[in-house]
Amino acid sequence: MILITGAGGKTGRAMAKTLSNVESVCALVHREEYVPVLKSLGAEKVILGDMRDDDAIRYAMQEIRVVYHICPNMSPDEVVIGKLVIREAVKAGVEHIVYHSVLHPQTEKMTHHWQKMQVEEMIFESGLPFTIFQPAPYMQNLLAGWKSILEDGILRVPYSVHSKFSFVDLEDLAEAAKIVLTEAGHLSAIYEIAGTEPMSHTDVAEIFGRVLKRDVRTEKVEISDWRLQADRNTGMNEYTIENLVRMFEYYERWGLVGNPNVLRWLLKREPTLFERFIQKAVNEQDDIH
Repeated sequence: MILITGAGGKTGRAMAKTLSNVESVCALVHREEYVPVLKSLGAEKVILGDMRDDDAIRYAMQEIRVVYHICPNMSPDEVVIGKLVIREAVKAGVEHIVYHSVLHPQTEKMTHHWQKMQVEEMIFESGLPFTIFQPAPYMQNLLAGWKSILEDGILRVPYSVHSKFSFVDLEDLAEAAKIVLTEAGHLSAIYEIAGTEPMSHTDVAEIFGRVLKRDVRTEKVEISDWRLQADRNTGMNEYTIENLVRMFEYYERWGLVGNPNVLRWLLKREPTLFERFIQKAVNEQDDIH
């Protein structure tokens, strides 16, 4: 059985949907409303619990062959949770742990990246057979601005529209996870998972425009304006807001780029390109309406 921690988020849901096709999945979630969602995606067992709770993690590890560990995004407890999950995985005799890290965890200027680097180090020292995924930003993240893109023809980001990024389709990431968890030859590996060559958000807007057959332009939102909106409307706590600001400041100067060769090798095909991803998003919206 495969245990997916942090299974209630979009990454965990994608993993549950894909991995449940090849092996029984146990999903650990922290909200009751996620239980039926994970069941509908194919999880055989869904456990409601807090990843900071020793008993919850210990119970979740029962009869588990493999762990795919996802920590809640921007959690101040990433290192504490990582230490607990690793410790209980060792005690339970887990055969393989896959850690969902991040592209360029070596980046100390972004706190959540640096915390993942520390968890990677703990995994190395645990003696557990491991694989580490370091995924690029998801293409799916851009759909948060879908309404603005469709109605106003504007893709807004709180950093330079010319900074370079690599992106990955979350469904490609889930397929790569299935391969790593079910095929031999992936232990003691660290994989940077990027699906595109480096591109700016201006480049992305041009692709949106071609697929949607309308003009789409980029617009930078000043961090002060973004923060004001976040304070008013999102319900994010101060820790998350501060770390997002640090991330945007980093993106402003350096972006976040990777190389698609590793994902291409894992999938044995070309990773999903933005054109195909956007067209799929359009088709799904048409199906809804």
